[in-house]
Amino acid sequence: MPLETRPRRFLPLLGALLLFSAPSFAQDIDAKTKEDVLKRMGRIVTERAFASGADFSKWPSFVSEYQAEIDKAGTADEFTDAINSALRKFGFSHIMLHTPKQAQVRIDRKTVGIGVRIYPHEEGLLIVDVIDGGPAKEAGIEPQDILIKVDGKKIESTGQVAGEEGTKVVITVKKPDGKEKDYTITRRKFSTVVPEKLEWPAPDTAVLTIPTFDMSYDRDHVDKLFAEIQEKKAKNLVLDLRSNGGGAVLNMLHLLNYILPAGTEVGAFVSKEQVERFVEETKGDPKDIVAVAKWVPGKLKTWETDRPVFTGPKAVLVNAGSGSASEIVAAALKEKANAPVIGSRSAGAVLASFIVPLVHGFQLQYPVTDYVSIGGLRIEGNGVKVDYEAPSPRPFEKDQGVEKALEVLRTIVKK
Repeated sequence: MPLETRPRRFLPLLGALLLFSAPSFAQDIDAKTKEDVLKRMGRIVTERAFASGADFSKWPSFVSEYQAEIDKAGTADEFTDAINSALRKFGFSHIMLHTPKQAQVRIDRKTVGIGVRIYPHEEGLLIVDVIDGGPAKEAGIEPQDILIKVDGKKIESTGQVAGEEGTKVVITVKKPDGKEKDYTITRRKFSTVVPEKLEWPAPDTAVLTIPTFDMSYDRDHVDKLFAEIQEKKAKNLVLDLRSNGGGAVLNMLHLLNYILPAGTEVGAFVSKEQVERFVEETKGDPKDIVAVAKWVPGKLKTWETDRPVFTGPKAVLVNAGSGSASEIVAAALKEKANAPVIGSRSAGAVLASFIVPLVHGFQLQYPVTDYVSIGGLRIEGNGVKVDYEAPSPRPFEKDQGVEKALEVLRTIVKK
């Protein structure tokens, strides 16, 4: 979760849906570039990174363990994979190296491909959605089509569809009526933004889906959706944070201001400096991050705003792809609004982080503070437990998470 004003958060989507886009396509890398990146990384990781219980002085030994893979890497992707394998040795989230192309995709919020979201299918790849403005939609490909061939070859991996901007590919799909059809598509850039949406599975219940709190979180759009919730006098609210990997603190607070009273304390970020002060002033245990969080005077809390706060019963949907800011929101609603959490345990990836430029276009994400909820839950490594289990929805099938939320909310209302 980012703390600075520039975009810093970059977590992969952990859900089952995939977005066809171009990989980094053999960005060659030489020994000097590797050396420059590692030198800059070493200073940042060992001097600035912080997570409770982590010993970042071990970084040089982790690099040595993967030196053979680093030396062998001939592309930016291969080098980044080797470095991230070493970084995973720390056992914490929010520490990752990004290639120059990955960094650019995040900033532009665009990528290259045919513009579809897919789901694994026994016959190939089920097309769940086609991106507005993307080449697939313009060609006539539709949701529920099954992608079965690429350039005449049976589909075996998403990589068969990826390619450079401006190149052509022949896509064979099987339509819902069983007929097959070929489409010739030219790959090009398309938006990766997935907008927030509002649905009404029952007249008195709104389901608000927030796909991310990152750069593409649209505050104006969220404002409009909450205006609709107020205008239609919703009695219940289901907040869908499934596969929301997190994002910016300010975006997260923008949402919380609509669903918790102003001044509500929801947790505390704990930095290395605060741990040191805690030990100095209280003689307490620096490893007891929950005790440090209780001692920290400046808690994370909602703001004073003129926005109306939704006061009706609430439920939250999460899954293993719900991380960082979305976990903070889920824990806050569970602890401060008695909102039931439904789905499956969240990712347990809550460390506030910076994403900073290194050299040669590479970027590094590294953690700077830990986080403990106001109820004393250290979410990193633990996740938010659900009150009711429900599987993540499969495309074009009944959403059992929403069904369970409606059932639970009806019970709450009766009480």
